[in-house]
Amino acid sequence: MTLLTLESVSRTYGEVKALDGVDLTVAAGELVAVMGPSGSGKSTLLNLAGGLDRPSSGTVAVAGEDLARVRDLAALRRRSVGYVFQELNLIHSLTAVENVMLPRELDGVAARQARQEALAVLDEVGLREQAEAFPDELSGGQRQRVAIARALVGERRLVLADEPTGALDTATGDEILTLLRARADAGAAVLLVTHEPRYAAWADRVIFLRDGRIVDASLLESAR
Repeated sequence: MTLLTLESVSRTYGEVKALDGVDLTVAAGELVAVMGPSGSGKSTLLNLAGGLDRPSSGTVAVAGEDLARVRDLAALRRRSVGYVFQELNLIHSLTAVENVMLPRELDGVAARQARQEALAVLDEVGLREQAEAFPDELSGGQRQRVAIARALVGERRLVLADEPTGALDTATGDEILTLLRARADAGAAVLLVTHEPRYAAWADRVIFLRDGRIVDASLLESAR
């Protein structure tokens, strides 16, 4: 099943064309890495895929649903799309479990159920014992795993990750890729922006962007 589809997608900001006629599909069970130089359109691609921005032309669909026709994009993101931001965007006044619970509570899930779901996914990322810790009490790698747990909680089947290993050491980065790879193997579609070839090697495919266009795509034997 295809969970993400971009058809002839372009995005222009003033006179700058950030994306230019991009076609891309990501299927359930697939991890696709996006690489390219700074300014090539990688983050723009993720923002469009997650409904955080609108294309100037073309179509973006999540699980067959055209995002241009979705009235409540925030609700769709809470239910279907997990986003791991480069800046993490954790709320520092909330504990780890409260940060992970938040999107479920915003979607109307009862606090008790949201907490159970959050604890389960914190267990999955190896942070059950740190559930009551605040972000400032956690290491960089632990904060990143909280952000990933927040992206995975609930029924989300499309995970978008923007340089999730950028500020981490190699060992911690490998832990993060192990989590993303496992979620893809469990049936999610994962789109990963990275500048590190060692992390791109975990993917099933690597897409190379330059000047807003896909210039190459390679199939890989992932490093599972």
